[in-house]
Amino acid sequence: MNIRVRLLALLLLAWGSPALADMTATYVAQKVAMKMTIEIASNGDVRGGTSSPTAYFIVHDGHAYVIQASFDGPVVMRMEDMAAVMTEQMKRMMPNLPADAAKNMPEWKLVKGPAVTIRGRQGVAYYMGGLPKNSPTESPMLVISTDPALAPLAAAMEHQFAMSTGMMGQMLGGSNPMSGLEAVLKTGAPLVLTGMELDSVTTDPIPPSRFALPAEPATIEVVRKTLGLSPS
Repeated sequence: MNIRVRLLALLLLAWGSPALADMTATYVAQKVAMKMTIEIASNGDVRGGTSSPTAYFIVHDGHAYVIQASFDGPVVMRMEDMAAVMTEQMKRMMPNLPADAAKNMPEWKLVKGPAVTIRGRQGVAYYMGGLPKNSPTESPMLVISTDPALAPLAAAMEHQFAMSTGMMGQMLGGSNPMSGLEAVLKTGAPLVLTGMELDSVTTDPIPPSRFALPAEPATIEVVRKTLGLSPS
């Protein structure tokens, strides 16, 4: 997978929320060989990543970072620096893009469906645009559980999505085409999220070292280099 695509995926996962106890949630893709793991500490720190061993994210002391492997060691990039660099790139590639371009993007309209069971857990299904013609064979975009045991996961996922859409607003203007998805995420923990299914949840203690940064945060110049983008 292209490094920019992989890092952008991590951006959408990279802000956590205060938790009640340590929790590790593992999601698996429905149609491809991909896994996503979210580790949530009782103090609100979060660590997550996909099947790729070369990049992961950490939220520590309320600040979000993406860590990318390189030949010179791990590069720790602040989320706000990544957003600034991507905004620079968008303005350079599309100089005539309106400041409020996001308002013209199609909204993610979700329609509430029936209760479903996902890997032994019950939740409410939501479908993109409308209910499927053949519900048993078509997969929902989102399935939400209100199980109190999943409250730390629900809080972390809802908060990170709100923060990530805010960052997208910085790049595309103030509008939020994913407001419908964000609203549904406020109601519970996702058992299904855009093709990923919640496979397992554990509440074993997580060593604090899992949430420690492996190096000092990089300068914005290093972030540009890591993302393969130049300032002009």
